Amino acid sequence: MDEADWNFTEQQAETVWTCEQLRDKQNIKPHSEIMLDLFFLPIEGEDARKEAFEKALGAFGYDVDVESEGDTVACVIGPIPFTPQDIWLHEERTTKMALARGYKPDGWGFAEPE
Repeated sequence: MDEADWNFTEQQAETVWTCEQLRDKQNIKPHSEIMLDLFFLPIEGEDARKEAFEKALGAFGYDVDVESEGDTVACVIGPIPFTPQDIWLHEERTTKMALARGYKPDGWGFAEPE
């Protein structure tokens, strides 16, 4: 799978919707500072290059969770403002890195800001 096969429009719309839900139902204030966690899984039937993916993430300032189990990859960036635009910036960037190395996104999250 490559970038051309991935639906970035749908992924971005889901991010915006999720942020709105968190803001409205969990009362998370826009622009609160968060540490954004991003999760990735190998794409079935593709050559998942975990070490290359982790190296690319590190080069862009993401802290890779070295305790990730198996072929899964988790990383964190922040603090960043809790806005759909800021989250999407990192989600899109890491998704492109992931797809180029045989991985796909498996969601994002963060600990609730204080």
